[in-house]
Amino acid sequence: MVKYQMSVKVLRHMTAIGRSALSLPARVLFQTGLANDETSFLDFGCGRGDDVKFLSELGVPASGWDPHFKPEPSLLKKSDIVNLGFVLNVIENKQERIDVLKDAYELTDQCLSVAVMLHSQNDTVTTIPFNDGQITTRQTFQKYYSQTELESLLINVLGVNPIAAAPGVFFIFKNEALEQDFLLKRQLGIIQDYEPQNLMSKENEKKEKSEQILRLNQNLVKHILNFARKPQLEELPRYFRQQLEKSGISYRRIFSTASQSITEEDLQKAVLLKKEQLSLFFAMYLFSTRPKYRSLNNGLQKDIKLHFGSMKELEAKAKDLLYSLGENELIYSDIQKAVDDRLGYSDGDKFTFNARNLNKIPLRLRGIMSVAERLSGKIDDVDLIKIHIETKKVSYLSIDKFGSSPLPRVLGRTIVDFRDNKIATFDHTKDGKVKVVYLKSRFMHENDPNYKIQKQFDDRVLEVCDFNFSGEGPRFDEFAATLFKNKIIPPSYKK
Repeated sequence: MVKYQMSVKVLRHMTAIGRSALSLPARVLFQTGLANDETSFLDFGCGRGDDVKFLSELGVPASGWDPHFKPEPSLLKKSDIVNLGFVLNVIENKQERIDVLKDAYELTDQCLSVAVMLHSQNDTVTTIPFNDGQITTRQTFQKYYSQTELESLLINVLGVNPIAAAPGVFFIFKNEALEQDFLLKRQLGIIQDYEPQNLMSKENEKKEKSEQILRLNQNLVKHILNFARKPQLEELPRYFRQQLEKSGISYRRIFSTASQSITEEDLQKAVLLKKEQLSLFFAMYLFSTRPKYRSLNNGLQKDIKLHFGSMKELEAKAKDLLYSLGENELIYSDIQKAVDDRLGYSDGDKFTFNARNLNKIPLRLRGIMSVAERLSGKIDDVDLIKIHIETKKVSYLSIDKFGSSPLPRVLGRTIVDFRDNKIATFDHTKDGKVKVVYLKSRFMHENDPNYKIQKQFDDRVLEVCDFNFSGEGPRFDEFAATLFKNKIIPPSYKK
């Protein structure tokens, strides 16, 4: 193991921050079930140890080591999951970064998580250049990476293909089956619930028996439709199994109750969606050029046999789907179908839709989104998504009060560029630009209680405002001035 020496000039320990909730890599590890009550977890470079504390309270056997706060060598022990979160970016010596990365990987049994600060998080106002990074006014060092740069570092140093888990976060698996399970769960959207307030008090856990049954029933209905079949108990998320065990209710009993709540129509829709998800999963598997799995888990084998009859048939469907993603004519046809179904809005070569409709848009469009996710990882707190067909980009928009404001403000956006695998993030709360979502009714369902109010407002805007609302639309100050001139007041939503 390398001996980690604190620099005289660079105060690395000053980069350790106190947290009120799990860090991004730790949260993803927990939500995807990689960090659980049966896996040992090592936070390598844990700082003040907040992630260790929170994960321990969530039932994960977590420990941490840090060269400044917890330097005891005995804490550096081999673990199932190792988190190297925001460590490499504070080390000013290139060789030491490599050594730290190698040591973290050596301590890993199943999965190593590596997270860094990205260029988009760079604040150059209060820094000066130093080596390949910057020195801050607090005498700390920061090296900002691009997504591609971090991926290349992991490949060159460790000789393995990492998986993008989120912007600036990669997972490196040593367990092939675990990697397969992670990718499949992500494709299907299966994650554990995590709320920071759960860490503060357990008083709310004392529920009546009837309420427990109702909650378990509702959760299981979702899981049955997600699997499009009866899932085995061990296939269900850990948090559900734990809740079921605490309730004292048998799985057989709760499944009987839940299955009675599912109509034949619901089940048929679930089967169709499942077949599309499996086709998409294996299309992305072909896209990634990752080594072929020696075996598929039992649940996946069961799904393939049930829905496709054979692996050969599924592979043929996946290959056809993958090739079709490059056919713009087919893509535009799918966009028109999505628009006709009121799932989004088309603006020339761009298609914008409500993130809630991701599983409803046509399969090829979901394929484009899966490619973006393979490059960037999963991006949280997204309200609108824009697919740029000709320029091969996907934009994720985070919006303030998207559900309750007729002119919600765009807080920021993340853009994934397929052509060069670049990820750019823009914070519109800091750049002085006021950007809003215009004509919001285009992204609302007609059953939304505020749809009619929003549509009337949007129609009035189009009637009196001579603006081009394509792209990002007009400057907000000019738009607001026009509203004021025409005495148009944005409506209040029904509560």
